[in-house]
Amino acid sequence: MFNLLKASHLFCFCVCILYLSVSSASARERFVDVKMLFPDQSVKRCGHSSESLTLKRDEPVTVIVHGCRSSAGQFKALAQVYEHLGEQTVCFEYDDRQSLDTVSGQLIDALNALSPIAGDERIIVLGHSQGGLIARRAHTQHRQDQKVLTHSHIDIATISAPFNGIDASSHCGIGWLRIASLGLVDAICYLVTGPKYLDIPPQSDFIVQPGALAPQVYSHLVVKTDETETCRTYSSSGQCIEDDYVFSLVEQTKLKIETSPRITSVVVDAGHVEIVGNDTNIPWKLISVLQENRLMKMPEEAEFESFAQAVRKIYQSFI
Repeated sequence: MFNLLKASHLFCFCVCILYLSVSSASARERFVDVKMLFPDQSVKRCGHSSESLTLKRDEPVTVIVHGCRSSAGQFKALAQVYEHLGEQTVCFEYDDRQSLDTVSGQLIDALNALSPIAGDERIIVLGHSQGGLIARRAHTQHRQDQKVLTHSHIDIATISAPFNGIDASSHCGIGWLRIASLGLVDAICYLVTGPKYLDIPPQSDFIVQPGALAPQVYSHLVVKTDETETCRTYSSSGQCIEDDYVFSLVEQTKLKIETSPRITSVVVDAGHVEIVGNDTNIPWKLISVLQENRLMKMPEEAEFESFAQAVRKIYQSFI
């Protein structure tokens, strides 16, 4: 009888150990280390920190795509706002001189890798400036490289993106001028912008033929910024010493894109950097637009003030 009782206790102990082991393994499997998934750091924590980042499975993920001459570091504070609201974010890094078609293909690869983590939940892709061009291109059908998105539910938001081409690069797309200059125009354009010089002029194929949205895209929020009379940097006396004007509304408006029924287009009075936030500005306008369009959680009415305080604290730390 004693031996039977002892064996029973031993059996129960083993079952408990097995249960705890399985539970622990299951808990580990619910989280994915981004560094393990993307050893090349193409997708990482937003910010300059090398700190690791884990994503919880079966939860929505917001992917931020920076613009030209920017990096994940610029969006560290915005990512922390999402985190405060209980939402997961990562930043997509890329060579901003590379062909936009090439980079958009890399973004597709990244989104396809993230898809099993999000599961049935949506992925939100947020692209600023050149990042907006890349974000939309990644979500179009019939690509030359034959790459296809595997996730079933994606929402995108593009901010201050020059969908109608960049006027300052127009000469890079004039065929006769490129020929008449015996390649000098191509050489100069390549030196200044890299391979993407063929993608950004208003007359380029990339701009003229933007392509139709893939069926996986449920919505596309186009945030255009009226950047006239905006200022990025002020002197100690309050004088503007650097404006925040980069793209006109004409450069940001492409009717072929905005006629889709999945498009919502809004115009915000804000500078090019101001809209996403910088070391002197909290991007309240962008936060409001994203929340109104359900691309960022809206806090409960009773939590509005505490949310505002948290955002101010985040950006004070960022500054």
